[in-house]
Amino acid sequence: METLLSPQALVLDVERLGSGEYLVDPVDLIEDGLAFFTPPTKISTLECAERYRKFRTTEGGALVPYDRWRTPYNIGKMAALDDPRVNLVVIVKPSRSGGTTIAENYLFKMMMFGPMGDVGWYLGSQDAVKKYCDRIIKPMFEDHADLRSRIGAGRSDDNDTSKRVAGHLIEWLPSNDASWRNREFVLGVADEPDGWAKYSESPGTQLQGRQKNVGRRRKSIIMSHPDKGWRAGTAAEWESTSRGIYIMRCAECDRFATAHATKFWPDLPEFKLAYERDPDADFDTRIALAERTAGMSCPHCGVVLDDKRRFAMIDAAVTDPACGVDGWMHRGQTFDVDHGVAGQPEQFERVGFWDHGLMLKVSPAAELARTIEEALIKYERSGGRRVKELREAMSKLLGEIFEGKADIEGVNAAGLRKRARMEAVSLIGLCAPEVMFITASVDVGAGKFDVSFRGWDLDARSWWLDRLTLRQLTGPDGRLRNIATRDRIDDWDVLIDEVVLRTFEIAGTGLAMPVAQVVIDVSDGHVTWIGREFAARCFRRGLVWGRGEAAWPRVQLVQGSPNAKAPELPPKPRLEDDKGRRFPRGVKEWSPGVHKLKELALERLAVTDGGPGQCYFADGILPAYFDEYFNEPLIDGKFDRQGANESLDLFAYEEAARLILRPDRKDIRWAEGVLPPWAKPIPLFAEGGDPVAPVTGPIEAAKPQSIFDRHRAMNRRLNPNGR
Repeated sequence: METLLSPQALVLDVERLGSGEYLVDPVDLIEDGLAFFTPPTKISTLECAERYRKFRTTEGGALVPYDRWRTPYNIGKMAALDDPRVNLVVIVKPSRSGGTTIAENYLFKMMMFGPMGDVGWYLGSQDAVKKYCDRIIKPMFEDHADLRSRIGAGRSDDNDTSKRVAGHLIEWLPSNDASWRNREFVLGVADEPDGWAKYSESPGTQLQGRQKNVGRRRKSIIMSHPDKGWRAGTAAEWESTSRGIYIMRCAECDRFATAHATKFWPDLPEFKLAYERDPDADFDTRIALAERTAGMSCPHCGVVLDDKRRFAMIDAAVTDPACGVDGWMHRGQTFDVDHGVAGQPEQFERVGFWDHGLMLKVSPAAELARTIEEALIKYERSGGRRVKELREAMSKLLGEIFEGKADIEGVNAAGLRKRARMEAVSLIGLCAPEVMFITASVDVGAGKFDVSFRGWDLDARSWWLDRLTLRQLTGPDGRLRNIATRDRIDDWDVLIDEVVLRTFEIAGTGLAMPVAQVVIDVSDGHVTWIGREFAARCFRRGLVWGRGEAAWPRVQLVQGSPNAKAPELPPKPRLEDDKGRRFPRGVKEWSPGVHKLKELALERLAVTDGGPGQCYFADGILPAYFDEYFNEPLIDGKFDRQGANESLDLFAYEEAARLILRPDRKDIRWAEGVLPPWAKPIPLFAEGGDPVAPVTGPIEAAKPQSIFDRHRAMNRRLNPNGR
């Protein structure tokens, strides 16, 4: 509806306009502009929170000041937010760690002392936004008069889920398509993104997209329990940061360890939640025992520390320079169990912190033990089906990522490497006298062969003898060139010298053990036909055990069954392809149940009592190869690949090779020394003796022999009567 002015009203407005009545007072303009020219008060987030911020108590509603000693491990995080060189802080945390309060304190300082800017604070849903604003944001403004006075006077400046402070908009938003569009802010907060229905995979990317034009002032905070695991969400964001972990000094032995090392600090010792377990007791007895004996164990002295001593250690870490900066160790620093953290952290724009339940003073050890033990009981009684409760307990209560079956068994890559160093059973290339035969497995990749060798006894104890990756070979011109597994079958010949005909010296005997069986995984459709041709060539070249009709191929093929319930090894191998075409003579292709074989491998890695299935490790195998055992955790009954997993696959196929040999069949009389040729030690040196021994008598020219001739001669000596 249009409004028409009368002549009298129009004349009056013209007079008022001419007199300047409608113009803003210049003094008011200057006062408003001064806020943009006055530098912000120099005060840290921590100091601002302790001096000015008040919290309502849950009982009575009394106002109390912020206390750094309730969550001392958060001091370093607020310092990181204050650092102008840092634009992202990532916090992986359990519940009740005070992570959200850190972001609130930083926002509080911005509103009180500037410099202010627009803010986008994202939560999982509209309901979560409403509850959070009602419980935290509304009281924050009600209880701080200075803060409330900074809210604009406009009609839309003071809503339940948005405020305009010092001319800048603060919004608390649900994470959805609409809320991420057409927004730009100085401060972005992703609150518990691992639980979001939308955009939970990459919260950092979403925040960065809303800050492209902000420049150096941009600041983002991501904080959540690690519900998404390592592949996405907060833990994945933390991986690209400084990877901060909390360091404490044991109150008993005075040595240092971390609250949680994560897989990125695998060699650092960890304090652990410890309590006694009795798997045979009833539910109530197990829970009572867990609560009664709960504490934090030291990895050095083994003492189980009670809550009083644990809490004191948490506090002391903040002021102890040997525990790092405010208790945190970041990339670029070094660690020693006796002297703690040394050096300065690298400068990162993205700084990360990983909290653990043992760092929380609001979480008694008895409470932690009870919840974890309850989840474990349910998991065990369900045969592994009720894994969700266990995963959530570990994530939300401890701040740990559930790594599947291996995690429950308490085995990890760092532990295996430590066992390899401590046990010192052998070095690479040597095998223990207890080894009775050796199997090898090959995983064919694009341009590489991953290879593993394992020795066995009759109780399935195993010795990991070597693990290598073949990427190059010597060409006809004598130069190294890259292996082309999918294009050149001749490149596969590198496996003959390096794998099929390799021998391992039996320590202290002057003898060596041959490789009894080699299996090659040809599941990759790009190499299946090449693998079959290679196996046929090996057979034609005489790489067999025995002779004639009894000849047994030393090289056999595997393609894992996709059925999780498939047996570890079928009764017979395949002798023809999917179209019914028969393989060349000597080619055998098995379809082992890799799911069961991998489960078995993980169970054996956890055996430490020397009994059947115990694994031993050669000293010198690269750390990355140990990591590959745990990059495909068993979760919800499925193997979830999260990185390179070749060592786990190779262990599974080495077991398949062991089963193919059937070492427990009746015609092998181990006790009587009646051994198959593949289990008979051979002289360490070729005919003619030790090459370093002095030569006596005339030297005759040796007749040149190919490796295949030498193998056939050895096979005849070891097995004069056939297989």
